[in-house]
Amino acid sequence: MSEMKKRLQRRGARKGFTLVELLIVIIIIGILAGAMMLVAGTSRDSAEASKIISDLRTMKAAALMLISDNPEFDKADWEALDTGQDKLDQLNNYLDRPIIYTHTDDSPFPYIFATIDLNNTATEEPTNDKVTLWLLGLDVSGRREGVKGNLKKQAESVGLFAGDGDGIDADAWPLGSDDYYNMDTHVYVIVQ
Repeated sequence: MSEMKKRLQRRGARKGFTLVELLIVIIIIGILAGAMMLVAGTSRDSAEASKIISDLRTMKAAALMLISDNPEFDKADWEALDTGQDKLDQLNNYLDRPIIYTHTDDSPFPYIFATIDLNNTATEEPTNDKVTLWLLGLDVSGRREGVKGNLKKQAESVGLFAGDGDGIDADAWPLGSDDYYNMDTHVYVIVQ
């Protein structure tokens, strides 16, 4: 047999992969899987933030319809909506998917219906007139940091404001300072 034929036979006799080849493939698959997990986590946080914004906008639209249909609805009624499901049923009449929440001691109601009084700056002369803003909020304290970061990025463009469980800090008005959009505990939209 010729030398070339012997070499081809030796190569043909080899079956399977070497350990080095297998390790290289496993490492490449691991790198790709890790990269996909990072991308998937970011996408999931972005999607959850978008859902929060969408839900707040939908609830805001329902609240505006509730207020316009019930002219006697006032500040006290608005703040009372966060005390239980029976109060939320008023708002649920205007929603296509009702809000149902079972309250327990270890899971407080996530939605906040609050008001703040601001000085009326519509006149040039200083007055003690107050303008009442009605707020609709959501507790985001238990959300992932990526979700809070996405809410913070979108805050100014979609009209989200940060605050605590009592609402937006009236002393921070007018809004727009860099540190105001700190979505650590609650996020709010202005209803009216």
